[in-house]
Amino acid sequence: SKDAEAILGLSSLDPIVDSLIVLVAVALLIFLIGAIVAARHIAKVPTIRLVSNKQPPELMIARGLTWHLFNSHIWSTGQDAAAVIKNELQLLLPGIKIFLDVDDLDDIGALEEYIARSQMILFFLSKGYFRSTNCLREVRSSLTMRKPLVLVQEAHPAKGGTLEELRAECPEDLQAGVFEANWRLAVWHRIEDFQLVSLKIIAEALLLRMPNHCRMSSLPLFVPGDASTQTLVFSKPVVLWASPANPGAAELARELARAFPGLTVSTVADVGSSAAAHPSMASRGLARRTRRAGDVTHMLLYLNQTTWL
Repeated sequence: SKDAEAILGLSSLDPIVDSLIVLVAVALLIFLIGAIVAARHIAKVPTIRLVSNKQPPELMIARGLTWHLFNSHIWSTGQDAAAVIKNELQLLLPGIKIFLDVDDLDDIGALEEYIARSQMILFFLSKGYFRSTNCLREVRSSLTMRKPLVLVQEAHPAKGGTLEELRAECPEDLQAGVFEANWRLAVWHRIEDFQLVSLKIIAEALLLRMPNHCRMSSLPLFVPGDASTQTLVFSKPVVLWASPANPGAAELARELARAFPGLTVSTVADVGSSAAAHPSMASRGLARRTRRAGDVTHMLLYLNQTTWL
C-alpha cells in the first residue's frame, strides 16, 4: 500500500485491479459472443446432401491413406482457385481432408509420398500447369500409381483456356492418361452459382471413389437452397423463336423448353430468303413475324463457329 502510494500516488491498488477485472470480463464476453455468432453462421452453411435420402454423405478413406483429395495446381495461375476449392469443399463436406501445399507441404522432395497417401487426385488445369516440373511429378506419379483423377479446367482466358489449348501443353506420353481416360471434368468459373456446380461434380467424383460408394456409377447430390433445388417458372407464357438459319439454336431452345414450364418454341422459317441466307438478319425477320403473328416474345441467337458463315 505504501509502495503504491509512493509510486502511483494511490493509497490502494484495488481500483486498478477492479478495472482490469472488468476489462478482462468484457473481453471474454465479446469473444464469447463472437464464438456464438460464428458457430450459428457455420451451422447455417448448407452442406452437400444425397438426393436419395436427403442426408449428408458419409466420408470414408481407405486404410493407410491420409487425405481424401490431393489438390495439384500451379501457383502462378491456379493458387487462388485451389484455395477456394479446398475451403468450399470443407464447408460443403465437413470432415473432408484435402492436401494443399500451403497448408500441408513439409518437404518438396516428398511429393510422390503425398500422392501415395491421397485417395484421389485433382488436377487443376490452368496455363503453365504442364510446364511446371513439380506438377509433372504429381501427374506422372498419379498415373504410375493408378490414382483416380478429377480434372478441373480453368475457364478464365487469362489463366486457363480451352481444353485443347491445355492439352497442347501436356507432354504427349501423358495425354492419353489425363485426357482420354474419361475422368470427371469440371469447368471452374468465377461466378458463385457456377462454382457450386463444379464443386458438386468434384464431390461426386470423390465420393464415388470412397469404399462405401465405389460400386456405384453415379451419386446425385444437391445443396439445400441451390438453383438445382428450385423450380424456376416464367411469370407469363414465353414463346422462344429459334431461326432454322442459326445452327444449333433449335436444339438449345428445345432443351430450355424441357427444363422450364411455360416456355414453348417456334422454329417457323424466317420471312424472306435473305434472312435465311444471312443469320445476322434474323432479328429483322423476327420483328416482321412478331408484328404479323403476335406470339413470339423472345429470340434465341446461338453463337458458335458457324453462326456468321
